Amino acid sequence: MEQELTLKEKSMNSLNISIGNEIKRIRQERNWTQSELCRGICSQAEISKIENGRNSPTVHLLQQIAERLHVSVSAFFIDEKEKNNFQTMDQELIQLMRLNQHAEMFQRIDQYLTEATDKDVIILLRYHKLIIEERTKMMDYRTCISQLLNMTTDEKMVEESFLLYLRIQMSIAILYTNYGEYRHSDAIYLSLLKDEYHTVEYKKVRLKILYNYIRNLIKQKDYIAILKETESAINESNHLQDLSYLGHFYYQRGYALEQLDSPLKLIQDSYTLAYGIFLATENTSYANILEEHLADVMYFSLK
Repeated sequence: MEQELTLKEKSMNSLNISIGNEIKRIRQERNWTQSELCRGICSQAEISKIENGRNSPTVHLLQQIAERLHVSVSAFFIDEKEKNNFQTMDQELIQLMRLNQHAEMFQRIDQYLTEATDKDVIILLRYHKLIIEERTKMMDYRTCISQLLNMTTDEKMVEESFLLYLRIQMSIAILYTNYGEYRHSDAIYLSLLKDEYHTVEYKKVRLKILYNYIRNLIKQKDYIAILKETESAINESNHLQDLSYLGHFYYQRGYALEQLDSPLKLIQDSYTLAYGIFLATENTSYANILEEHLADVMYFSLK
């Protein structure tokens, strides 16, 4: 009995540490101090003890902290093993799709669905299956969009699985774009861009949404709107110190300036910055495109 109690205590301590670590991680993502987090909720000493795993927060206190951080309470109970399994499974299916190994992909999805118990994993698998069914023409794109939309109607999904929600919405927008329905696609992107993105991780996803939205504007030849959106996107990228899409944003800006017959210096500035960022981030495929086609409108080229 004494040993059983010790095991329970160890289990509780482990849970307290896990909850505390997650609260601390989310707080630091927002660049908040402990005093900013606890203001009007509890003492800073209490938050410190919770983050260090020394205190077990009450359900009410957890709800208050979650509300302040703009996350669901379930976000504090993330199982690292489940999270890693989710990411591994996702990357595996993405790789199979890139290699056009569709039969293998269907087999893996069906196998994983029989074993899956986690809600997010099940949604992820169903999402992948719908996308591959549309890609292999087993399902028309409108039916695929309808079923993807049905997956996102649960209000809890926005709170509990925001990144998954964003991903499905972006896939719907991309499907509309692929079939030339740009207004429907734009409506989705603009709706997503109005959402609040509190964590650094979410803000980086917002950059991807902006990138796809600007690609849509390019297809529609709305060059004035492209200039406006790329300015916003470049500012956000610099603020986050994130280079993931910065080269693309400068390239998109340069393209819009060129189509508007803007001064050559502005065009050269944008293309050269795009080229330099592609080189710095070892994005050789895009750097090669600029070397091949736009060397005459850049200040330098390594080719």
